[in-house]
Amino acid sequence: MAVGERDTSSIAEAIFLIIVIIMVGGPAAGLLLGASTWVSGVITKSAYQVESTRNLAEEVFVSSQRIRELERKLAASELELTTLRRQARDTNNLRGLLGLKQKLTRKTIAAEVIARNPDNWFEQVVLDKGMVDGITKGSAVITRDGIVGQVVSVSQNASVVRLITDPEQKLGVLIKRIGLPGIISGNGQNLALMEYIPVGTNVDIGDKIVCFGKGGVFPENHPVGTVAAIKRDTDGASMQIDVKLAENCYDLNQVLVLPPLSK
Repeated sequence: MAVGERDTSSIAEAIFLIIVIIMVGGPAAGLLLGASTWVSGVITKSAYQVESTRNLAEEVFVSSQRIRELERKLAASELELTTLRRQARDTNNLRGLLGLKQKLTRKTIAAEVIARNPDNWFEQVVLDKGMVDGITKGSAVITRDGIVGQVVSVSQNASVVRLITDPEQKLGVLIKRIGLPGIISGNGQNLALMEYIPVGTNVDIGDKIVCFGKGGVFPENHPVGTVAAIKRDTDGASMQIDVKLAENCYDLNQVLVLPPLSK
């Protein structure tokens, strides 16, 4: 083969080799470039997600702090509101007791409930006044709204009151509309019981019941409660009346104490 023919053949082989390299290397290079781009995208996306998660966590923390602060302020406001309502109610009670004190013609002693036992919540309370204040055993205890109970023991500076809700406490009363006298006893709740009412008595739901007040202890005609229910005794010979008490003995604060009238 001549020299010219060899050179031409070598050049052709070189060109062919270059074409093969380009054909083989081109897709590989594209693949590597694509892989590099994907990895870069994943890294960038992960970094963005981490940053977003961190920002979200910070926002949640800040929000929770704000919520706790708002809850604290709300609790403080509710406590203040409750205190103001209690003070307003106490003020109204004191005004009512002052007006009642001025109306009564007998000695009265203002006192506050300072203790009560959870085991006999509807039976007894303790007052902050005692013998040095003129309170004696047997004194009546009332509020503007109704009868509270009767003093059963006294020390120098405190008194124990048996509430009208105590089954041991009896009270002479009068069904005001029809003038029918009777006796009620406590029932351990805000309903007292009036028994031995003659069958056929013209008593109605809502009739007012007041103190009989002839014994010199409880004030005459002072509110006791209203008729809440009427039912016959088991023997059918008489009726029983449930009396909704005028005073809420579950929640007492200020009261008036009336020592018995001298005979």
